[in-house]
Amino acid sequence: MMDMFEWHKKIKEVKVIDGVNLFPISWLGAKDFCEYQLYLEKFVGVEVEKTYEMILGSEVHARLEEEHLEKATEKMTILEAIEDSERTGRILTAREVSIKSLKNGIYGRIDEVTIMPDRIVIIDDKPGDKVYLGHKKQVWGYCIGFMDQFNVNKKIICSVRNRDTKEFLWVDDFDKDAMEIIRKDIQSIHDLINELRDAVPSDNVNKCMKCRFRNVCDKSLL
Repeated sequence: MMDMFEWHKKIKEVKVIDGVNLFPISWLGAKDFCEYQLYLEKFVGVEVEKTYEMILGSEVHARLEEEHLEKATEKMTILEAIEDSERTGRILTAREVSIKSLKNGIYGRIDEVTIMPDRIVIIDDKPGDKVYLGHKKQVWGYCIGFMDQFNVNKKIICSVRNRDTKEFLWVDDFDKDAMEIIRKDIQSIHDLINELRDAVPSDNVNKCMKCRFRNVCDKSLL
């Protein structure tokens, strides 16, 4: 049965379920790059053209999902896969895993989840070979969302993988420190949604140079 939700009347992509605001987990990465950019796009509704990299990324993700479906030999839910792995010792893989957390007010889709008897590996595919803090925060958001969605009580491994070469660029345990950091960021975005504070622009001119909103941003350093 599908979740019954409403869209927030003012803010793009914010869902309201049972009176709880939920924002996309990808916002955690966007916030780390520039919170004001996130504000302009999602809160104010400023529209600019998508970059070539964004269009290519969507196409590649769709292709990877199609390839995974072609190779998939079994169809089961995540909970069924966790139980199967614990019982048989098998390692199972799922792609585009939808998650939501009413507890933390977040939702999203994880690129890939590897299910092992003693642990869960959350994988986010990114272009290039550099891992930024924003990438890690997005994965931490997926981890906490996965735990809430499926009530998992086992080790969670977070990782970023090169989308094209399949090389793992960063792998780490999802520990208490990471959980504390991401919970603060989640609350910070909810404070924006609830108009309890103003969006903070980046003070890094290099980020402004890379930003696709630089020509319409009233806080641009250029």
